[in-house]
Amino acid sequence: MRIACPSCAAEYEVPASRLTPRRMVRCARCGEKWMAVREAEVVPAPEPAPPANETAQPKVPPPALTAMDRLAASPPPAPSRAGLLAAWVLTIFVLVGAMAATVAWRDDVIRIWPASSRILEPIDHQKQKPAQTSGDKAQ
Repeated sequence: MRIACPSCAAEYEVPASRLTPRRMVRCARCGEKWMAVREAEVVPAPEPAPPANETAQPKVPPPALTAMDRLAASPPPAPSRAGLLAAWVLTIFVLVGAMAATVAWRDDVIRIWPASSRILEPIDHQKQKPAQTSGDKAQ
């Protein structure tokens, strides 16, 4: 079914099954919102008869619908909230796991990447000097 924007006269081809009663549609060209009605709900106005002295001119067919017009007429699909939540949880899990692995194998990380020692040495407990007691002093 063909609907037209009352504001800018842009025309769209929309399946009749998509136009439910009281459904608001938005024009992709001008952004105007209006309530589209099915053809059966609209009473066509009778066309005035052309004057007898004028020759009948053929009607110009409307321009062909482009792919962009068809895309603009259909609503975007609703995003999957469950999939998005699962992606966030998985991302956080991977990042926390990577940090835990870096701390757990910090000696190997420092050996492979020496610049990381500035970050990882403060949490490296093996390189701390043993505390000296009063009996350990050399005399």
